[in-house]
Amino acid sequence: MIAAAPPEVLAETERSLQMHGRVVLCQIVRAEGSTPGKMGWKLLARPDGTFVGNLGGGAFEAMVKTDALAKLKAGAGVDASEIKRYYLTEEATRGEPTGMVCGGMAEVFLEVMVAAPVLVVCGGGPVGQALAKAAALAGFEILVMDDRAEFRDPGLFPPGVRIAAADPDYFEVTGEDVLASVRRREIYVAVVTRCWETDTAALAAMLRDVPEGLRYLGLMGSRRKVARVREELAARGFELSNIRLRAPIGLPIGGDSPGEIAISILAEVIGTRYEKADV
Repeated sequence: MIAAAPPEVLAETERSLQMHGRVVLCQIVRAEGSTPGKMGWKLLARPDGTFVGNLGGGAFEAMVKTDALAKLKAGAGVDASEIKRYYLTEEATRGEPTGMVCGGMAEVFLEVMVAAPVLVVCGGGPVGQALAKAAALAGFEILVMDDRAEFRDPGLFPPGVRIAAADPDYFEVTGEDVLASVRRREIYVAVVTRCWETDTAALAAMLRDVPEGLRYLGLMGSRRKVARVREELAARGFELSNIRLRAPIGLPIGGDSPGEIAISILAEVIGTRYEKADV
């Protein structure tokens, strides 16, 4: 099997980061003596235990793979990136001995890469538009879904926002399956559609196949409306006992304009992301 060349590893790094949300890119940054891999050689480690590229094989590469996967399993952030030294010898006084007899030394930069969190906005109306603008400033990757063409106009949203067309029942999303492409990522979902029927449909779509990385699910509306939606979801056989539904959505900071509502929602989302106890 021919190992992927560095440019191919970098291209796959971008694809894997978008899909998995977290990867470790391992690159030899220094090599002395006899080493199986050379400076610039790269290896990509993914959370599912698969790899792309190579560092020369053998016990050295196996050890780097183990170290990279340990970072991924621990949920390490970018601050866990490090340059680690490996001695291709049976013993070492500094760094990690590999048990190999090549006699050389290699330093590897294990770069933990974390994708931006994804905010899925179901509903492209005034609140959805304001929420997308606020979330863009906070560094979220944004996906807006709506069944109305007039509320899928790219001019209503910041540059870079992905927009998908849903049918009124949110059973189908036309074009690229954008939700499937980010379902392993850190996902926050705000349901702010035009009425309780489409709210119910959007929530049902999420509950039908809950994204692996779902961290937040919120529903905009009065307590009466929320109760109606909950009743309808129960009638359709959807279970909410294992998922916390933030409803009414947002922190109670006052104000009822689209911008103020959007800020209250984003504040709750950010508080959830950083696990603030009072959110």
